[in-house]
Amino acid sequence: MLRELTEEEKAKPFAKYFHRPMTPAPQEIYEILDKGPIDPSLALGIKDRNDLLNPGYLPCERGFCLMPDGTGFIAMLTEMPGVTMEMIDWWFVWHGLEDLRYSIWCPDDHLGIHVRPEELDRRLDTSLSMKERNWNTTDVVYEDIGTGPMLLDISFMSPEDYGYDMSRFKEPYTLGAVSANLGISETKTPMVTFTHFGRAIEGGIEIRSRFWLGWQIRDKEPVIVDNNIPLELVKGLAHHCPKEYSNLAAILPSVYAENHQVADRIDDFRQ
Repeated sequence: MLRELTEEEKAKPFAKYFHRPMTPAPQEIYEILDKGPIDPSLALGIKDRNDLLNPGYLPCERGFCLMPDGTGFIAMLTEMPGVTMEMIDWWFVWHGLEDLRYSIWCPDDHLGIHVRPEELDRRLDTSLSMKERNWNTTDVVYEDIGTGPMLLDISFMSPEDYGYDMSRFKEPYTLGAVSANLGISETKTPMVTFTHFGRAIEGGIEIRSRFWLGWQIRDKEPVIVDNNIPLELVKGLAHHCPKEYSNLAAILPSVYAENHQVADRIDDFRQ
């Protein structure tokens, strides 16, 4: 059920995307997910995440499972025609600044957001590139990732801090990656780490997403934080990812064109 927009939000030029019917993910994705968990032997282990830098595709690009160690795994591939990695980097700076920007991404499930106040200066530091402005900042989001709304911390990090081999982190096999640790905000309980890995395809990009539930990246290394992940959480997030990213693929070119040259002022976002 859609939340009610405030009068101020209704006046925003991008409010039109909130009421726009969401673009669904291709049915073939849900047909794959509805078959149930994949064989864990097909999953990309978090310690092998640099395999995303290899040409071609991995044994599982769409699917989910519980791993033998009690953690969870999700792979998702989203094609985004007309989208560039520059748009993705801009989006992850822009959308975290106010609720409506987050909600137009996935109106059903994205209910609220703010950047940690002490990190606003970095997020809006124009001396940094868009991708750098996101690193070492945290979005506090109110979101339904498949099991009901939760208040979550999403803490972004650079590809180097995520443990990628930076000597290989370049075109043609990668355009960039948005990577973060995710946890429950109110209890500071770590839950998940994820990476959205961008690669060029004809006419746009593809985003190869990987979620490792029960893991976090700390000091460039993976650490288990929970080895009793419920399958329902894995399945719910696996269905949520294509839902939000398919809609983002549809709206991002026009949202970017209309808004990327509008300067944000930090005083407008201080709480």
